[in-house]
Amino acid sequence: MGSTGLRFYGHCVAMFLLQMITPSSEQFTVTGSEGPFLAPLGGTLELSCQLSPPQNAQHMEIRWFRNHYTQPVHLYRDGKDLHGETTSKYVERTELLKDAIGEGIVTLRILSVTVDDDGPYHCVFKDGDFYEEHITEVKVTGRHGSFGSYESTLNPSGFET
Repeated sequence: MGSTGLRFYGHCVAMFLLQMITPSSEQFTVTGSEGPFLAPLGGTLELSCQLSPPQNAQHMEIRWFRNHYTQPVHLYRDGKDLHGETTSKYVERTELLKDAIGEGIVTLRILSVTVDDDGPYHCVFKDGDFYEEHITEVKVTGRHGSFGSYESTLNPSGFET
């Protein structure tokens, strides 16, 4: 092999090694419920997020949190819901619906919505060291005008019309 062939071969090996150690930002992205998503006070709230491209997420960590990553609203890891690591005000109020987790789709269900449930919700899928998130804004709506003059009409998806 001539010196040109060795340089080309060396270049190919270097590129291959660089590609292997560089995390790919193309592994997946996370999409989800667009907001603001309206939730009735005292009702049930369901927020969905999904991987794109679709892929099995059973082996991934899936974390829903509000303002602090270390204080999850719901945590799924190693194929299990980890209720013991959930923020106290969400204990026994959340459920992760995993019917379509094989396609990378999950839904967080929150029961007995309170005024404190208003605000951002982060959905994070983590696979090894790679992770992506989607943020959905939730607005809690009152019944019978309990939130002043704020009134809205909900369509079947829960979005304001």
